[in-house]
Amino acid sequence: MVDRIKNMKIKNKLIFISSILLIVPLIIVSCINYYETRDHLNELGKTNLSNSVEMTLEMMNGLAQSVDKGEISLEEAQERVKEAILGSKNSDGTRSINENFDLGEHGYIFIVDEKGTLVAHPSKEGSNIWDDKDSKGNQYIQEIIKAAQSGGGFVYYDYPLIGNESQIEEKVAYSKIDENWGWVVAASTYMMDFNQPANTVLFVNIITLLAAVVIGFIIIWTFASSMSKRIQNVTERMKLLANADLSQEPLKIQTKDETGQLANAMNEMQANLKNMLEKIAENAEILSSSSEELTHSANEVKLGTRQIVTTMEEIAQGAEKQADNASELSSIATNFATTSQEASNHGGRVQRRAEKILTLTNEGSHLMETSSKQMKMIDHIVRESVNKVNELHTQVQEISQLVFIIRDIAEQTNLLSLNAAIEAARAGEHGKGFAVVAEEVRKLAEQVALSVTDITKIVRNIQNEFGMVTAALTEGYKEVEQGSNQIQTTHKTFMTIQDALKEMVDSIMAVADNLSKIADDSQEMSSSIQEIAAISEEAAAGIEETTAAAEETSSSMEEISASAEQLANLAEELNQLVQQFKL
Repeated sequence: MVDRIKNMKIKNKLIFISSILLIVPLIIVSCINYYETRDHLNELGKTNLSNSVEMTLEMMNGLAQSVDKGEISLEEAQERVKEAILGSKNSDGTRSINENFDLGEHGYIFIVDEKGTLVAHPSKEGSNIWDDKDSKGNQYIQEIIKAAQSGGGFVYYDYPLIGNESQIEEKVAYSKIDENWGWVVAASTYMMDFNQPANTVLFVNIITLLAAVVIGFIIIWTFASSMSKRIQNVTERMKLLANADLSQEPLKIQTKDETGQLANAMNEMQANLKNMLEKIAENAEILSSSSEELTHSANEVKLGTRQIVTTMEEIAQGAEKQADNASELSSIATNFATTSQEASNHGGRVQRRAEKILTLTNEGSHLMETSSKQMKMIDHIVRESVNKVNELHTQVQEISQLVFIIRDIAEQTNLLSLNAAIEAARAGEHGKGFAVVAEEVRKLAEQVALSVTDITKIVRNIQNEFGMVTAALTEGYKEVEQGSNQIQTTHKTFMTIQDALKEMVDSIMAVADNLSKIADDSQEMSSSIQEIAAISEEAAAGIEETTAAAEETSSSMEEISASAEQLANLAEELNQLVQQFKL
């Protein structure tokens, strides 16, 4: 909704907002007027009901005094009251409503006793309505009687409309009790009768509202159309300005409000923009002619600079070749000096390594002699170890034979113990002690047999180990003997190498001395060549700087020429842009 209002035209917005400002207050005022009128009429109606009841009670009080004086009978007095508030009784038992009491179109007075029997009523006189309820379930007649007994009061309830029983309307009744006869006098009417004048006021307000809306809408429409037209004229003129049309006459709007101020501001903007474009066109022509002159001068300077650059480039090429040759010669001399120095250094290192190798060879020779002596000692020790192992092997075999003998003795002892046990069993009681001894001997023989078995296993393991040790020692003896022979051969070789190294060290020392002299001479030659190369490079650098300066000058002139051309192009573009405007 808000977006739709935002997108409305100004005319429609003014009409919409003004209509709301016109209609809403009128509706609010009409509603307030209606409800205040209705409430006031309700109060007047309630006052009328209570006054009608009070008048009836005054009349009943006067008639009761007449009855007390004997002027009329009680029945006659009561009938006069009924006829006064309603009317004479018809043949069908109904009574017409007395129009002298202004209780609305359907209002009337009725009387009921304290037990709920209708004493006077337009259509139900004589009926008991004590238990009657309205459409909401309220026992309204009991409430009316209670209000009367309490000194008088109002009761609201729903009740069928007289003459149209199917139509239920809200009703109000004021009741008060008569002290003389004990009757409850009640004046009742329908709320719609109270509100009828208020409905008339509401109808008049609606007619007034519609008339005000129509008149206001016409005024708003006229005002909004006038303002919208002025704004539309300014909008159309702004569109022409956006399309580069500055040839239109100024807008003539006589009003001095915001729309008039807007039109005047737009006229000033058009005039200022037109003057500015005319000045831009004049300055663009001046800029175009100046840029052409600048371009011509820049081209002449650029040609002279190019000739200088060409000459300096030729000189620079010769200087660069000379510098390159000097640099190459310096590089060769430097490499030669470096190589000579490296050769001298390598010669020194070779000399030191050869001397170290000679020293190591001497040490190796001494170590070989020591190793030879140690190998001989090891050979002697291994021989003795083999002999001792063989002796131990012989002793182990003898132990094995003794173990076999012990095993045989244990077996024989076991047999003897069995025989002794048998003999003891035959002897009976006399052989029990001998049987115990025989049993112990048998157990001891069995233990000896088990121990002999374990010893046999151990001896066998020892024999196996001795066999392996004997084989290892024999093999080691062979290896020691072979190593001793190889050490002797190696010792002889070391002696030969030692003699050769002594001769090589003498030769290396002579070469190192010569390389050191060559390195010193090459260093001096390299220094001289580097000085020549440095001077050549400085000369070439000076020429290159001169050439670079000339090239920078040429580039600057080219940039100036390009800038001049750009200025000419910009001037042309400005002229074209200005020509797009219709002045």
